Amino acid sequence: MILHHSRSFSKLALAFFLSTVPAAAERIQIATHAVPLDPTDPNRHTVGALEFRGGLVLTSIDSRFGGFSGLRLSEEGKRLTVVSDEGNWFTARIVHDERGWLADLVDGDMGPLLGLDGEPLKEKVWADSESLGRMPNGDFVVGFEHHHRLWRYKSNEGRPDGVPQVVSLPPGIEEVPENGGFESVTALSNNRLVVLTEYWLVGDAIRGFFDGPARWRPFSYRFTGAYRPADMSRLPSGDLLVLERAYNPDRGIVGVRLQRVPYGWLRQGARLTSQTIAQIDPPLTLDNYEGIDTVKGANGETLIYLVTDNNFRAGDQRTLLMMFALPRK
Repeated sequence: MILHHSRSFSKLALAFFLSTVPAAAERIQIATHAVPLDPTDPNRHTVGALEFRGGLVLTSIDSRFGGFSGLRLSEEGKRLTVVSDEGNWFTARIVHDERGWLADLVDGDMGPLLGLDGEPLKEKVWADSESLGRMPNGDFVVGFEHHHRLWRYKSNEGRPDGVPQVVSLPPGIEEVPENGGFESVTALSNNRLVVLTEYWLVGDAIRGFFDGPARWRPFSYRFTGAYRPADMSRLPSGDLLVLERAYNPDRGIVGVRLQRVPYGWLRQGARLTSQTIAQIDPPLTLDNYEGIDTVKGANGETLIYLVTDNNFRAGDQRTLLMMFALPRK
């Protein structure tokens, strides 16, 4: 039987088909082993206001594994999703021991982020996904560098699936350096977003926007020394929790800290400062932390997870997953 379609109907049908194409998921094997907060003192379990709840080094023989940024947790905190700077996503189930500490990561799936044509992203300049937001309905918003953009993907069991929708960008994005774009994307209520760039500098502050994509409102986030924002999450209170790292060209990552920004400070044109809740310096376990997310724990505390980007340099850098608790006041 031959069906005669109009050109417009064919385009609609193709668009519908592409929007429902799932990103090919592939089960991959990962190995984990425990890492302490302080290698020089395995009994140390606090840093700043945080309590250490376990850490893991993650490895895999799969060559795609690594380069992770933009950590997001499922609503109940039992599954994580990350994106890589090679245009892949990875999701796995988090295992806790009888104390509630991080114990393992299992059932790992990996697959490619798709482009607007329904094909996996291939070139580095198009595949460099650096940030990940999770909308209230579960959709993911991925922030890309080089060709700066925000794309929204449907969620399929923790996978950013199918052909993305284009998210409108803040004004002036053409001013951002190629490698200094959307390092942090976090969802607010009512399908709103807050984003921070990495190297769009305004004096001693980083350019950010909130209330998008319907109406982007600018603000600036003040940095000190070599620290720059690497990712951001929302605390159960609604406050923002910013992951900052300090990089030295000769020594690599020299410090990491977690900064709280009260939600009420987020206003159009605001120049935001932040409050340090923890600083991770040597001899504590330190690496290229690039992802953060939070979830409310069973006892009312806030559970905080951090992930590192190993830059696919397994000999020099590790893929770490660290868990902390911020006790309820």
